[in-house]
Amino acid sequence: MFNSLKKRREGMALIIVIVFCFCLMILFTTMTFHHRSVAGRTKLSLRDQQAYFAARAAMQHFLLKARLFPTELYDAVEFQQGKNPYFDFAEFSFRNEAGQAAFQRIQSLSGVYKRIIPEESDSSGRIRFFYIPLKMQGSEPEILIRIASFYNPNYRYLAPGLAPPNNPEKYISPDNTSNAGSAPEKFLTYFFRDCTNDLVDGKILQPALATEKARALETEQSWGVNDDGYPYTMSYQVKNVGIKAIQGLRRYNEEAIEIECLGNIVDFQDIPASKKLQQIRKITRTGRHVDD
Repeated sequence: MFNSLKKRREGMALIIVIVFCFCLMILFTTMTFHHRSVAGRTKLSLRDQQAYFAARAAMQHFLLKARLFPTELYDAVEFQQGKNPYFDFAEFSFRNEAGQAAFQRIQSLSGVYKRIIPEESDSSGRIRFFYIPLKMQGSEPEILIRIASFYNPNYRYLAPGLAPPNNPEKYISPDNTSNAGSAPEKFLTYFFRDCTNDLVDGKILQPALATEKARALETEQSWGVNDDGYPYTMSYQVKNVGIKAIQGLRRYNEEAIEIECLGNIVDFQDIPASKKLQQIRKITRTGRHVDD
């Protein structure tokens, strides 16, 4: 009886050991798969972050050039639309900050106003600029635009025939589609085409900014600062700069643009990643203006 009880206990102990080993195996397998999953997500996240910062490099490169050459950027944006960059496309409030009417209707011209606060006239006392309402608030204009010449809206634009037939579009929204064959966007394209460390028309325009992966790189940890190269290949470029209409943008010599940048990386395993970055920015012309 004692031997039977002893064998029964040994059998139970063996079962417990087997169950315990089985649980440990399940735990170990789960941890292994979890570690691989986390490692994979970490690498994916790292590649995405590297590509994101590559796109940010393109954005910072473009914004730096825009800061150094604001007038050239503003003019290129105006050329694309067909606008005369020397002219003021701002919108003016009918009343000033003190609540006074800053404009007065010209009786001899239907729907045309002149500015009286401050007064705008030449040395002979003649009206210098004409204004028309862009938006009405009851019987009183809320917003006005300057039309320069009441009889020639094309003065605001770079070429004849760009003014639409209807008011007020013929003074604020040129139709530049007829000049598409002349590539009016080329000035803007040439402005941002060198904001890259990548190939442009088969050439690297910024060779000092080229970022190429080091040779025979087995892991990211195996790279050192003294190696001839970088832990990954990185390239960036400005993909497009578009015109953006923003409500409330009414100050003189201002435009809004949407900048689209692209960042690309290839890690040590030759796995690529890409990221796009978009920002809307206000640009201002600092050069000579028609009012100067």
